Amino acid sequence: MKRYVPDIAKHGQLCEANFVRLERLLGNSKADTFEFSWHDPQGNEIDVDIEVIERFKYTTTLQLTKTFSTVPAPLNVVELTVRVYSDARMAEVVTLKQGSQLSGVYRYPNDQMYQIDEKEQANHYLAEWLSHLLSHGAVKSVWKPGATDSTED
Repeated sequence: MKRYVPDIAKHGQLCEANFVRLERLLGNSKADTFEFSWHDPQGNEIDVDIEVIERFKYTTTLQLTKTFSTVPAPLNVVELTVRVYSDARMAEVVTLKQGSQLSGVYRYPNDQMYQIDEKEQANHYLAEWLSHLLSHGAVKSVWKPGATDSTED
């Protein structure tokens, strides 16, 4: 049986591309929450909330939650925890649905029924999700000057 060996260079490229997508999506904002939505072809709204869980000098951890209003629970919510490394300019999925941290490679079969390359698949999913949000998403609340700012000198 052939052993699976992850392609580290491709994984790095994917994480770099995800960083750029997040940077385009969130800009230089220092906000702790972001809300987006889009409509599927049937007109159903899909909400995406991005919350900053922790912020350090070179590392930020985000919780991305996608909610499908018309799908029954528990399938209506997808959660990804993403670690953003600003010094390396990379963003990587570290957990799925409040789970434990993802390993680079899993033995198969395993208790969680993860695929051998589960982490790689999760990062590809993040790439597709962010690309779709950049192309079709809309910000749920629009910033208005003076509305929440109190920048008086």
